[in-house]
Amino acid sequence: MRLPVAVERAAAALGVPAETLSPIGGATGQSWACGDHVVRIGTAEGLRRELLAMSAAAVAVPVPEVLQCAHYGDGPQATRAALLMSRLPGRPAGEVFELPVTEAGRIGEACGRLHARLAVVAAPAGVDAAPDGSEGADAEQARSDTASGACLLHLDLHPLNVLVEAGEVTGVLDWSNAAAGEGVLDRARTWSVLTLEPVVLPFRDEPRFSALREGWSAAGGFEELPVAARRWACRYMLRDLAGRYSPDRLAHVRRLLAQLD
Repeated sequence: MRLPVAVERAAAALGVPAETLSPIGGATGQSWACGDHVVRIGTAEGLRRELLAMSAAAVAVPVPEVLQCAHYGDGPQATRAALLMSRLPGRPAGEVFELPVTEAGRIGEACGRLHARLAVVAAPAGVDAAPDGSEGADAEQARSDTASGACLLHLDLHPLNVLVEAGEVTGVLDWSNAAAGEGVLDRARTWSVLTLEPVVLPFRDEPRFSALREGWSAAGGFEELPVAARRWACRYMLRDLAGRYSPDRLAHVRRLLAQLD
């Protein structure tokens, strides 16, 4: 299989044989298996923020160890970057469809406890404040206020970005959405993914996935989420998925947002 040119260039920058890379999956195609390691590809600025987030989060949750960082690109500025990271044990928490329902529920509870662990991690300098839906000067002030003394938010904490083994979390992956803000926003974001994300809807009521979601919700305190946080999560999802789905596929999110407003 011929690899994308971007992947070949990343492998060359890191000095690893391109033929050893294979796709891991995911919506962005940014992560590639490389034996016992993982190669992650992105913009230099984007991966810089991911590095900041992972370094801060490492005190509370398991994250990949970054072994090497390489910058490359056309012209005088190296605008692209690649990371060589450790490959953590476990499998995605979302792979529950062949497990007993009770085990799926326990995995959900383990994932839900991540929110409390991350809520005590201070957001490092250099990580942007979470978007708040404001515009203009109000938005700039809100970002400044939120970033001051805020905790670290993952903002994509869903079953495919959490690795588990023997009922315990062994890794939290993909920090590309990391931001600074109130911990309740991270909980609301995960609530929205587990209940509203179009790719989830076909199997939302499948018994094992339901057990995973209910365990996550119970441990993460989703039932106590303020209405304002749920509204924020709906707006975030509409922005995040606007380029991926047609308006019709997101109509249910807009309807819920209208009810919450």
